[in-house]
Amino acid sequence: MSKYKVKVSVELVECDETENHEINQDVDGSYSMVISEQDATSIDMCEKSVLQIAYPTIRKAVSNHLSQVSKKKPQAKPKKEMKS
Repeated sequence: MSKYKVKVSVELVECDETENHEINQDVDGSYSMVISEQDATSIDMCEKSVLQIAYPTIRKAVSNHLSQVSKKKPQAKPKKEMKS
């Protein structure tokens, strides 16, 4: 039986983009949000931003995973022994 590793990565990086507090899907498929420096120095606002981005990220990852699993060839079922 297969095993799966679940990985999560969160980065808060300084940028020159315009603050918008909107969830954006990036070219690499990840999601991001641009927050102010003031929000970036508040644990509550950082946590809120991360949690807002987490939902679409989780939904996409689970959807992709289930699509891949459904494409796998089903495992052969054991043959039933015939009774004489």
